[in-house]
Amino acid sequence: MNQKLYSTLLIVAFLLICLESSYAQNGLKGRNNIKASHSYYDFRDSHFFQLEYNRGFTKFIEAGAYLATNLDLYLVQVINPTTNEPFIIGRNSRAYNYGIQTNIHPLQLLIKEGHRFRLDLYLNAKIGGRYSPIPAYALRQKEHYFFYDIGGGLAYHLYKHWGIFMEYNYRSPAKFRYGLSIKF
Repeated sequence: MNQKLYSTLLIVAFLLICLESSYAQNGLKGRNNIKASHSYYDFRDSHFFQLEYNRGFTKFIEAGAYLATNLDLYLVQVINPTTNEPFIIGRNSRAYNYGIQTNIHPLQLLIKEGHRFRLDLYLNAKIGGRYSPIPAYALRQKEHYFFYDIGGGLAYHLYKHWGIFMEYNYRSPAKFRYGLSIKF
């Protein structure tokens, strides 16, 4: 079954490449791109929502910033009223991820001036932090985290300014993310 799925995905990707658009665009330089995405972290049953902004600096490199939010867990020690023994429970809180990123679009190097594919392949690198506020009565935990991530993605622009994308991130707890892309 997996072989059929991979074959189907390969055929769809090939067809998308063949269905290139005819509108002109000279690479990424000066282009703004806003992405809104969702991803799911199975281990903690948590949904990540991310908003990012990127600006093209050269024909194939863009950079920007992102902000994401998700549910997180902090631990609290409570006393069992019947046995008078302590035990630990988890409580939900809101966590925030933030940082900067850069995207490299290798297909832009192959595209002739004034011509653009609807399909866009890119590699990304992120560096940032995570802030997970916890109340004073919670067990001592780290509130701030530093992290970095690498990955890659595939975007398909249904219209000149609107598209969908899917991305895989190597170090992220939510490996796959997908969403909408607006470029202008």
